[in-house]
Amino acid sequence: MALSPAVPETWDEDPAGVSILLATGRPRHDLLVVCEPQLLAELDAAWGAPQARVRLSFLPGVLEPRSADQEDALLSYDRGGLGVLVARGRTCLYEGHPARSTTALARIVAGSGARAALLVTRASSVGGAAPGDLLAVGDHVSLSGTPLFPSERLIQATWDEDLTTRVSRLPGVRGTGVVALGAGPLRPTPAEARILAGMGVDAVVTDTVAEGMALAGGGVATAALVLVDEAVGPVSQPSGRRAAPAGSTAQQPASVVVHEAVEAVLARLARREA
Repeated sequence: MALSPAVPETWDEDPAGVSILLATGRPRHDLLVVCEPQLLAELDAAWGAPQARVRLSFLPGVLEPRSADQEDALLSYDRGGLGVLVARGRTCLYEGHPARSTTALARIVAGSGARAALLVTRASSVGGAAPGDLLAVGDHVSLSGTPLFPSERLIQATWDEDLTTRVSRLPGVRGTGVVALGAGPLRPTPAEARILAGMGVDAVVTDTVAEGMALAGGGVATAALVLVDEAVGPVSQPSGRRAAPAGSTAQQPASVVVHEAVEAVLARLARREA
């Protein structure tokens, strides 16, 4: 039997983020990190056991991630008095779910009063980055053809300039880039790659943009890192990419850069709270 559409203010929606308090026992989290487990290895080793660990799918409207490289896990940490939520998985557009489901976690976290978010994902280069490159997202283009998340009005939302600058300057990050949000599951074709490169796009993702804009639209300062895992177009120098010494990315594993990026965001939050 088909389920009826979700009604606002039922357990399928949580605009005030109460479910995070119920799940973790912590009334406030300052930072949300969304990243696959493989890229969290350094953070796991440095931070140790979390204060709480629950299923992501416990939260209202949040679906269990189905991709093999994602976990149905949400961890809560205390870092020097700052609360950090780490989501070790996400639901992607290519799984066929509506925007309401793919951005449920982002909207709940924004409603709970989080101050910042760092999103990490993988991307296909369309000519502006090489495999292994890490880029900070400076801007994006949506090619999904659908609303990124439900809203009752038009809003303005952008990636946080200060956070983006901070993470883009970390060793191992090759500056900023423009990403395009595609529906997937197919990677861009060579023809699509040429068209996107001509539009100023460096890489294509199938997630992160919708979540990022849902967070930013809810008042959360948001930045994102993308790890290029395949090039579908000729590699060139993107306009926002700064030169780096040969081999610098290889000497700095992505999991190390992710950990340093999280710590950089926490340092900024700590200074603002002091």
